[in-house]
Amino acid sequence: MEIVYYFDDVLVICPVKHYLYSIKLSHDRKLRLLAEIDQKIKFVAINNGRPTPPISLPLHNYNFFEIKSRKDKNTVIRILYFRYKNVIVLLNAFEKPDNYTTNKERAAIEKYYETTNDYYRKFINNPNNYERYQ
Repeated sequence: MEIVYYFDDVLVICPVKHYLYSIKLSHDRKLRLLAEIDQKIKFVAINNGRPTPPISLPLHNYNFFEIKSRKDKNTVIRILYFRYKNVIVLLNAFEKPDNYTTNKERAAIEKYYETTNDYYRKFINNPNNYERYQ
């Protein structure tokens, strides 16, 4: 199964790729984290994009799934993706506190999900907006 990054032609970036390159950690820690994320993405591809807990989970009320990876003690990285025909499309990525309780934090996370939903709709309308995953 092929894996691609969604490419936003307005922002002129691939949101997931942009996020992964911008992670601020020591060089060794960043390499280990990127290798872990890469393995999880490939695991999802081997399983035909189906969410397979604990690696990936469905999100209620959305047409995409999430892959979780721990960045540090208090932060989890979320990679949001969906399956389109025989392709896994990596839509968006963001950091989320491990535990959050305030309405402000919930609203910020919901905003990421809404943005990702926009990316999903844009990709469905133009499935040529992608860059190959490497």
